Amino acid sequence: MATVLMGVIRITMAGLNKVLLIGNTTRDTELRKTETGKSVANMRLATNRRVHGSEQTLYHTVICWDGLAETVARFAKKGRQVYVEGRLEHRMFTDEEGRERGTVEIVASDVQFLGPRPAGISTEAEDSTPDEFAE
Repeated sequence: MATVLMGVIRITMAGLNKVLLIGNTTRDTELRKTETGKSVANMRLATNRRVHGSEQTLYHTVICWDGLAETVARFAKKGRQVYVEGRLEHRMFTDEEGRERGTVEIVASDVQFLGPRPAGISTEAEDSTPDEFAE
């Protein structure tokens, strides 16, 4: 949107809140249900980058909702490499000692699993093979 005020053009742009990460999960994803029955998953992700020749690791909390939460909880086990697309969200909470605290989390809109599937994890299609075709 552009406005003109005394011969000066001022352009107002919408904000952008977009996060893209590729990293490894640091633990198995936690899945729970809200009081209303919605699925929510909490995934911890580590990303690495080089800074002046040394590696720096950052840790992120990724929140997934509904069907994405169910999928991530099933496939995002510890050490799995994932691509996450989402947005940053700041959340306030009260800690165990009664202090107000804040945290920044990534709310995922898409998660892609990279690399080979870990042993012991199968897809629904593989699970639904009729007995007469099973070996």
